[in-house]
Amino acid sequence: MRVPGTKYCPSCGQDVPLDATLEGAYLMMSCTNCGLGLGLKVANSEEIHLFQSGTPPVAPVPPVAAGLARVGLQKRSVPVVGAVERPAPADPRSAGAAPPLAPEASGEMFGSGESVLNTQAMQAVQVMQPPAASGGAAAAEPSLGGPVRQMRCVFLVEDSAFLRQVARDLLTTRNLAKEVIESADGPAFLEEFTRATLAGRKPELVILDVRMPDLDGREVAFALRAIEAGLGVKRTPILFFSAVLCDEPFKQVLADLGNAKYIRKAEGGDVQQLGERIVAVLERLVGTRK
Repeated sequence: MRVPGTKYCPSCGQDVPLDATLEGAYLMMSCTNCGLGLGLKVANSEEIHLFQSGTPPVAPVPPVAAGLARVGLQKRSVPVVGAVERPAPADPRSAGAAPPLAPEASGEMFGSGESVLNTQAMQAVQVMQPPAASGGAAAAEPSLGGPVRQMRCVFLVEDSAFLRQVARDLLTTRNLAKEVIESADGPAFLEEFTRATLAGRKPELVILDVRMPDLDGREVAFALRAIEAGLGVKRTPILFFSAVLCDEPFKQVLADLGNAKYIRKAEGGDVQQLGERIVAVLERLVGTRK
């Protein structure tokens, strides 16, 4: 369901409209263009009713906590079950912390006054507990995720020598990868990937340019999935480099491939911003250090 407001998407590199889905007691926001998860908030009763029925409730629903209190029970903390994508970090276009958002772009939904949780509050989201009865210390903030975990091997498939250098430098200078294997075209990569996997050196990430000679990135990616199925190995995370904004057909490609994200290449050669965006998306794709 489309919701009011916009949010910065590191994959698209710009502010984007938001879609929302109801997951249990939570609303999960995602980029309308590419589907990247951009935030999560606790849904109130009106929002839950709206998502379930498509119409506002006839009468306001009393808060759950108040109902439990009347029967002598307390609300317990229940962890979120299932994988939840972390929201976007601070907009890399700003030098420091992102400036306060205008009310219409703050992530508040349907006038609820509950804003989207940011990266610092997202790592281990739980249903809010009632305050301590007397003067106790405030509950500790959820632990933060560390930097992107270091990968043993990354395959980089890009026909632009400049972008290969940019990506290679980013991966090595930030200690994101111990080894980067480069290829300028799809057929050479598929051959090298097959040899490496058979030798027990399967990469932990493949970075693919979308537009390449011979085979484009989408064709290479589906061939890669066929090779993985034939060899009986699990799917390798794929990060696409694209010169254009994600559209519905490409969004479906990402969904069909599974474990795949994309980065729209920086306009105007802003290498630093591109690097920050790549790191933000890799946090979702390959995980963070424990």
